[in-house]
Amino acid sequence: MMKKFRFILTLVLFINQPFYSQNGFGEFAKQEFNVKSANDAEDLNFFGYLFETKKQLVDFIELKKGDIVTEIGAGNGINFGVLSMVFDSITFVAQDIDTNTLNKKAYDKIIKEYMRYSRKPATNKFEMVIGTKTYSNLPDNTYDKLFVINSFHDFDKQDEMLNEIYRKLKADGQFILLEGFSFPGDTQICPDYGPHVLHTMDIDLETFEKHGFYLIKMRAPYFKAFHYGNGLIFVKDKTRSDKFYSKKNEIDELTRHSFRFKQAAIASDSALVKQITDSLKQKINDIVSVYNEFEVFIKEMGCRHLKKTEYTSAVNVFKANTIMFPNSYQAHYWLGVAYENKKHYRLALDSYNAALRLSPENEVCLSKIKTVSRKNK
Repeated sequence: MMKKFRFILTLVLFINQPFYSQNGFGEFAKQEFNVKSANDAEDLNFFGYLFETKKQLVDFIELKKGDIVTEIGAGNGINFGVLSMVFDSITFVAQDIDTNTLNKKAYDKIIKEYMRYSRKPATNKFEMVIGTKTYSNLPDNTYDKLFVINSFHDFDKQDEMLNEIYRKLKADGQFILLEGFSFPGDTQICPDYGPHVLHTMDIDLETFEKHGFYLIKMRAPYFKAFHYGNGLIFVKDKTRSDKFYSKKNEIDELTRHSFRFKQAAIASDSALVKQITDSLKQKINDIVSVYNEFEVFIKEMGCRHLKKTEYTSAVNVFKANTIMFPNSYQAHYWLGVAYENKKHYRLALDSYNAALRLSPENEVCLSKIKTVSRKNK
C-alpha cells in the first residue's frame, strides 16, 4: 500500500518504455503549472504522465470549492501538493500506513514546496491520517472524492480496502483511480514490491463492481499508446454508469479505428490516416465525452513514431490531431516537432506559429521558433 514518491512512476509504468528524446512527458509543465525546479515535469508526479495541460487535469478531476478529499496510499503527500497548485478551498486528507513516509514533517515540507509554485493565497487545508493494511482510520461517509494514485496494485488487502473506500465516500462521492494496467498479451511486472503484475482493466472493473463501484469516466481508451497509465472515475450509482456505457458502446467501434495509428504501415499512408481522421472528427464531441484525454492518447501514438524515427508516420498522426483538435496549441506544437525532425523547417515554423497564436507568449513555442528559424535560413 505504501507508495514511494517522485520517480517511482517511471519504474512502475514506463520500464522498458523509453521516452522520445523530445520529452513527450511534461513538455509544457513549466508553462502550464509554473513548476520551475530542477525536476520540472517530474514534480507533477503521475499527473504529468496522464494530463497534457492544467485544463485537462481540472476537467477530469472536477474538484469543487469546499470539497473534502482523501488519497489512500498517499506516500508523502506529493499528489495533494500538485493538486493544491490548481484547486482552491479544498480539504486534502493524506492517508498511508507508513509513518516513515507520511509524517507531519514530510507532509509540511511537500506542501510548502508546492505553495511556492502556486503563487496563490493559501486557501486549502491539509490533514493526514495513518491507517493499516485493512483499515484506513478515515471517518465514514465523509469524502467527496477519494483518490488511489499508482498504488492500488500494491495493496495487500484489496477487497478489504475497497470496502473501506465505499464506506468513506459520501453517497454521491467519486472514487478516482489513476493507475497502470497490463494489456492482454502484454503483462507488465511491478518492480517495486516483488514480482506481481499490474492487472488488466477488465479484472479491476469486475472487482470494483462487486464492491459497488461503477465506471462513469475514463481518461483514454484501453489500448497501450505510449505508456500503461489510465484514469478511471467510479460512483455508487449504477444508473449513471449505465448511461456512460451506453455512450461508450456507441463510439467504441469508431475509436478502435484510431488504434491503427500505432501501426507504421497505416500511419505512413496519409490518405488512409485522413480517411480514419475524417470519420473520427464527425463524432469527436461524443468521443471526448467518454474519453476525456483522447487528444493526448493520439499524441502518445505520434510520440511513439517519433521515438522510432518514423517521421512520416508521426507527421500524419499529429496532423490528424490538429484536424480533430484545431484549437489545441499542443496538437500544432507536436506537428511542428515532427516536421522539424523530418527537416521540413518551413512547415515546422508554420505549426509552431499556429501553436503560439493559440498560446501567446508560450516559452516552449518561442524557443522552437527561434531554433527552427535559424535552420530555415
